[in-house]
Amino acid sequence: EAFARRIAGDAAARGFAAEVATLDDHAGDLPTSGTMVVVTASYNGEPPDNARRFAEWISNVPPDSLAGLRFAVFGCGNRDWAQTYQAVPRALDEALARAGAEAILPRGEGDARADFFGDFEAWYTRFWAALGAETGVDAPALARGPLYEVEVAPAAIGDFVRQNRLDYVTVFENR
Repeated sequence: EAFARRIAGDAAARGFAAEVATLDDHAGDLPTSGTMVVVTASYNGEPPDNARRFAEWISNVPPDSLAGLRFAVFGCGNRDWAQTYQAVPRALDEALARAGAEAILPRGEGDARADFFGDFEAWYTRFWAALGAETGVDAPALARGPLYEVEVAPAAIGDFVRQNRLDYVTVFENR
């Protein structure tokens, strides 16, 4: 869910209308235009509780009924469950393509046994360029700047620092 919220937040910051919802909220109700990003997992080869109806519905959608919809899928899983690893993300990716939706980039895989967040970052760094290439809409980069403003404390603050047993720090690097 955190990955989905990040994508939606970045989309809004770039001027796109974005919504975060469960897959079940859209079972039987997908648009035939625009872009949909799916972030989901498998649990013993089954969809999460909030995606069961969607998984059932999408597996029976007629061919080409979702033509015009663009999509991307990022799957979360753990290779320790090798038999079912990425089963649901893979099935949803394939079902969307069979229904005529167009993938904007290959399905991403996050492996909780390895570098889960790094896997997402590697997939996500390609996402906005792929979306721009597919839609012809250049997604502007997010402004990169300081997240916090640092103020130098006046000398009188020293009493407050001592009374509360606080200490001063020196920031060596801000990334």
